[in-house]
Amino acid sequence: MGRPVQQAPTWQYPPIPIPQPPGGRRRKKKKLTRPILIGIVVLAVLVLGTGITLIVRSIGGGEAEAKQSPTAPVSQTPSETPSSSPTPTAPRGPTVDEVVKGSRLYTIGPVAASKCAEPPFAPVTVPAAQQYYNRLLPCLNRTWWLAMKKANLPFRNPKAVVYVGKLSSPCGMQRSVRAAYCPANETIYLPFTVDNKAYTRNPVYARAIMLNTFAHEYGHHLQKLSGILASSLTRQKSMSPNQQLTESRRRELQATCLGAVYLGANAAFIPMSGPLLANWKVLIAHMGDDYARPRVHDHGNRVSNYQWSITGYNNKKPDSCNTFTAADVRVN
Repeated sequence: MGRPVQQAPTWQYPPIPIPQPPGGRRRKKKKLTRPILIGIVVLAVLVLGTGITLIVRSIGGGEAEAKQSPTAPVSQTPSETPSSSPTPTAPRGPTVDEVVKGSRLYTIGPVAASKCAEPPFAPVTVPAAQQYYNRLLPCLNRTWWLAMKKANLPFRNPKAVVYVGKLSSPCGMQRSVRAAYCPANETIYLPFTVDNKAYTRNPVYARAIMLNTFAHEYGHHLQKLSGILASSLTRQKSMSPNQQLTESRRRELQATCLGAVYLGANAAFIPMSGPLLANWKVLIAHMGDDYARPRVHDHGNRVSNYQWSITGYNNKKPDSCNTFTAADVRVN
């Protein structure tokens, strides 16, 4: 909101005072001599001339007077008396370090369950895979909308797009290698080929992959909404190459942990039990940079991925996912 502007005061000339006749008993009028009479006439002419000059100035010189009139200063709050103290400056916003390390997202405690069951699962066609994610998306929206509202942070639903082959996006070309989140249009891109191949090999393991991957990419969306993503990328600009990789791992492992927070909070309703839970535990123990080709150490090794996944799943609260205050050894 803009600051209120005080109106300039209205400047007026005071009326010329007219003397009133004195009260009391009237006295008998005395005759005036000729010299005294002439003096009175001259004095009256002088007074009248001065009065006319004042009137002309007050009428004809309005614009000039308005230009010369003092203007009241712009102020946050109107003041009755002028002050010589300096104008208070607006409080500074949080630094990028404060955003990533002390986000309000870390203050909310355990997240609420959306109480959604896992949607019907059979990614044998693109529409079938798209329908799976379309039905899963409102479940994550429900849990995280409540969490962001509690943290007094903004919330918007992301979009989910299943694609085949290559697909152009504001974040570059998506190439069916693995899922990705694009902050420019707040969209999760999900390659059909990856899901379909996993399904043909082991349907239950494919369910674990799709649930875990979608929840992870949604974690990046939470980073975008809370300002953590932009602040982390800004921090990274002034870092050495090795430090940049460490910063990337902090972002990725936090997204993994936030995804596990959702799965843990909704474990009774998905349900995360039996073969699905067993396959998920196998998955999180065998994911990370150790299995990437070419190997780039930007997502965290399998030990770090497993630890942050289990931590988020068991604690069910974003505070357990503060990778930005963790020692480097925990984000290896």
